[in-house]
Amino acid sequence: MKQSKRLAAGVLSGMLMVTLAACGGGSTKDATADIQAATEKMNALKSMDATMVMEMDMSVMGQKVETDTLMTMSCFNDPLKLKADMTMDMGSYGSTSMSLYAAMDGDNYTMYLYDGNSWISDTVDMGYLQQYDAQESMNLYLESGSQYAMVGTEEINGSAANKYTGIVTGDALEEVMAASGATNNLESSLGGSLNLSDLYSDLGDLQITVWVDQQSGYPVRYYMDMTKMMQSIMKKALEAAAGGADMSGMMTVDRVVLTMDCSNFDNVADFSIPEEALAS
Repeated sequence: MKQSKRLAAGVLSGMLMVTLAACGGGSTKDATADIQAATEKMNALKSMDATMVMEMDMSVMGQKVETDTLMTMSCFNDPLKLKADMTMDMGSYGSTSMSLYAAMDGDNYTMYLYDGNSWISDTVDMGYLQQYDAQESMNLYLESGSQYAMVGTEEINGSAANKYTGIVTGDALEEVMAASGATNNLESSLGGSLNLSDLYSDLGDLQITVWVDQQSGYPVRYYMDMTKMMQSIMKKALEAAAGGADMSGMMTVDRVVLTMDCSNFDNVADFSIPEEALAS
């Protein structure tokens, strides 16, 4: 029983990081052109802020676990500098918070992480930081999506925005998951027992929704319902860790949705990395 609980906890941790990584009518041709124009504007940005909200409801060995994660991010480019503050609330199971800063250091990237008790620093590659870089995250999903269609207009944070739906297909979806850092987190949490190519195979298509501000042309929100995809990944991960045994009743994914709002394009308030972080 203790081993099963440890396995469940490890998979839950890995699945949370996967989601961070981390998800109509109208002319498809015109919508694709609109999304391409929005992508080009994102690529030209020097800075932006973002707020990500992820809701994950799971059942672990018969116990309901509802997790709400809030992450705020500020990103500068050329040179890269970013910060991210995250709070993960698991209800009766408690909550945890962390802060992360990162900046270029010569040809490398240095990351500073505060876990609520102390600072640690490490040298990492851009692939790891991508899950905390809102601009790279938005670019990744815009470029990986296809078959976009405009489905209406909505008000987002006080401004009119065009709403588009698209899909991320199998090959692109695997690239998105790998770039999120999900493979490393899952592999470490389950002791290296995973065949990662099998884990991300046959997931089907993931529908994404993107809102583009009518006045500025910037993408201001994206939304993904990843429930079905995460259930498939979790089932395969559990079976791999258990040597092929049926573990479907041990943990189920009931809801996984992610929303990210982007703002302050090229108008981010500057920040400095704390001295205590630099000294770590």
